[in-house]
Amino acid sequence: MDDFLREFISKKWKIGKLTFTFLDALLAVCITGTGIFLRLPVINYTVTGPEKIGAIVLEYLLAVLCGAVVRCCTGSRNRAFLTYAILVIYPTVAANGALWNVNAVYYVIFFFAGLYLYLKGRRIPGTLSILAGVGIALYRMRQTRLAMSAAHPASLTEGWPNFFEIIPKDAFVDLFDKVFVLLLAGVLLTMVYCFVEKKVRMTQELTVQLFFFLSVLIPYFAPYMPAWAGYTADIAALIYFMQRKERFYIPILHLIVSYSAYAYAINGATKLPMVVYSVILLGILINTGVDIYKEVNR
Repeated sequence: MDDFLREFISKKWKIGKLTFTFLDALLAVCITGTGIFLRLPVINYTVTGPEKIGAIVLEYLLAVLCGAVVRCCTGSRNRAFLTYAILVIYPTVAANGALWNVNAVYYVIFFFAGLYLYLKGRRIPGTLSILAGVGIALYRMRQTRLAMSAAHPASLTEGWPNFFEIIPKDAFVDLFDKVFVLLLAGVLLTMVYCFVEKKVRMTQELTVQLFFFLSVLIPYFAPYMPAWAGYTADIAALIYFMQRKERFYIPILHLIVSYSAYAYAINGATKLPMVVYSVILLGILINTGVDIYKEVNR
């Protein structure tokens, strides 16, 4: 009997290209169940309907997809599974679907599907997937602003601690929103020009670094960013850490900022002033930007 149990536990099963043991399957079931039980106490905080249930299902698919991205980048099966396990119980992921019912996952999953395709060498489908995610995100944000009747907001922030928390965000709103959209477009076009001019080879490591950098940069300088604007960067930071273990503090810091933004939107208050979180994001941008610079000039 002991030999049978030992053999059963250590036996490797195979489904397609996926190889796993009984303990792997047991751990996957346990962490999946933990994610479900984490959501059950808060699921009735907002109205539960097909859209919310669909978002929760997509959160699990997103966790699997991000595990595949990590496996593609690092070749590590353990890191891929750890990525899935963390994302299933990630506070901001659970809060987005089950608690807050924002359902940002409906466009974020397109971003990471595009990243996965791009890493696999399918650059055109990957780019189209990311553009589809951008289109859905812009549409949902526009719908949110219309629901809030915020045609001309009094502030350049709508919950996310972006750059406008550092400057006088209530002054010259109608001017700053146009200026910083142009500034952000200029920064992005300058980056494209520099990469093309230097004929930079887009390695997998550089692709992940750049993806994370842009996911932080864009909501940091774009006006009227909602509290869930850091959702993509939360997940990208975890993938970035799985690729570079010495950057373990990046996902921790970004998760603190992101969850604090949720707390501010729900409760109207945070433990620290929002400007502190803006400074933390600036530090993350500088840190990641230096990494990208070193990678490009290696």
